[in-house]
Amino acid sequence: METEGKVLRPPTPAGFDPSRAAERAADPRGWRFDEQRRAAVYEVIAKRRDIRRFRPDPVEDELLERVLAAAHLAPSVGFMQPWRFIVIRDPATKAAVRRLAQRERLRQAPKFGARAGQFLDQKIEGIVEAPVGICVCCDHGDPQVEVLGRGTIPQTDVYSTACAIQNLWLAARAEGLGVGWVSFYRPEDLQALLGLPERVEPVAYLCLGWPDERPPRPGLESSGWASRLPLDAVVMAERWREQPAQRAAEQALGVDQRAAVAVRDRFDSLLKPAGALGMLEGLLERWAAAAGGPPKPPLRAAVLLACADHGHTGRGTTLFESRLSAEIAAAAARGESAVGVLAARGGHRLLVADVGLRGPTPAGVADHKLAFGSGDMVGERALGEELCDRAVALGRRLAGELAAQGCDCLVTGEVGLGNTTTAAALLCALIGCSPEVAVGRGTGMDAQGLARKRAVVAAALERHGRQLPARAALAAVGGLELAVLAGACLEAARLRLPVLLDGFATTVSALAAAAIEPTVGEFLFASHRSAEPGHRLALEELGLEPVLDLRLRLGEGSGALLALPTIEAAAALLAQMGTFADPEPQR
Repeated sequence: METEGKVLRPPTPAGFDPSRAAERAADPRGWRFDEQRRAAVYEVIAKRRDIRRFRPDPVEDELLERVLAAAHLAPSVGFMQPWRFIVIRDPATKAAVRRLAQRERLRQAPKFGARAGQFLDQKIEGIVEAPVGICVCCDHGDPQVEVLGRGTIPQTDVYSTACAIQNLWLAARAEGLGVGWVSFYRPEDLQALLGLPERVEPVAYLCLGWPDERPPRPGLESSGWASRLPLDAVVMAERWREQPAQRAAEQALGVDQRAAVAVRDRFDSLLKPAGALGMLEGLLERWAAAAGGPPKPPLRAAVLLACADHGHTGRGTTLFESRLSAEIAAAAARGESAVGVLAARGGHRLLVADVGLRGPTPAGVADHKLAFGSGDMVGERALGEELCDRAVALGRRLAGELAAQGCDCLVTGEVGLGNTTTAAALLCALIGCSPEVAVGRGTGMDAQGLARKRAVVAAALERHGRQLPARAALAAVGGLELAVLAGACLEAARLRLPVLLDGFATTVSALAAAAIEPTVGEFLFASHRSAEPGHRLALEELGLEPVLDLRLRLGEGSGALLALPTIEAAAALLAQMGTFADPEPQR
């Protein structure tokens, strides 16, 4: 901290000088800064803002060190200095944090009732946009070691850490940097992600960078969410007095962040109110970050329709015979199923691939058969490690071949009777949820059929484990088409190709891919929310908002192809709408 050339140094304690006692008594304000410097301190405090939008320009190491040094000068109980700062620059880690925040944000939204949409408008893109993330932690230390001043109020170490956060924030503001405080995550999830010891508590996750906005007032105040109380409402004399309710509150990565910021700047300039296109604006920002630029109409997708059968169907998990999977695959290849019709109508390339149908590969369907269906996950591992790895590798290869032929995005779809049961089992194994919340009716199941499906999933989890790493989960309870689609998502992310997910099964396969490689999540887009209850859970886990909510349960990639024209229309608005800067036409 005393290195030559550093701008900010901690003060050296001068100690008590008895000879200057009279001087101090004569001028008790002698420690005061001059008026100009006092004004600067108050201005920095008044203009501190929670920043949500950042430019991608880097924060220099020396500047970051100055800001952290200011945080480290905070007061602390017993001078224990409990704060710890984890500096995060890795896009994969930031993507994982954003996923945690987006998942909890979607879970919290319904609690706000009529204001749920306004709540969802609060952006969290800064997590990945900001060049630096800082997790400010409190190291509670050894509880057996007594700390001066902490005996009766143990939580003062957390209060001390909050002082460090404020120091950091004010120093950053003085330097022209922006800070955003992220609070949409469960602390235990962030602890696990960052490998924090049990005694260390994550107090705040901060985004730090050069701001892409200059809010004159706090964001929530500007949006009408809440307003600042007058000072006399929070200052009390001698004793507590109750305050009236606040009426205002009642009324009321490996990605290209510069491309995302360019899209955001363009949206901000269009002849419309800020944010008026809702989640479509954020979707196009993410698309630009993934692909290096916004989508350009007309959008042409490569549709990978992976087809396979499942070994558990003999236990009554479907109402139909397995031969129906092959019939649907053949109809898709002829252009007669839903995905076939929609792909032809939109001019999209459709690859119908047999990766694990029980019978012979139907005419017109590409033969990439890995096995004649998966194993029964109740009695054995559905795939096993070797077959699972082959399926993931096949998905990578097929996605690469489709991308090489030219496309704007990859649409993932599936065909396979019983795969909602497989998807539910895989979801449970990935996130630890129960079959009761993950298993739905699928294709027309009655109450007894639903009970059979849940029993099969519960039995499979009992045999293989209730929560497993992604590859182990795919090998134990996955399906061949799900493993193939997971591989396709991994390859698409490597190629910087956006992936438009269809329904429940494709979303769970993408969740497995994102668990294997967190940055995959930056390239995933949700087309719709299906009627399957597990689909909502999977979307929340990925932190994705769907474009449509039509209670579809058809599969095949059909929902994605229905959503694609909406994305295309949003892209047309981005490209073709006028701006406030455009000159008026000559009359």
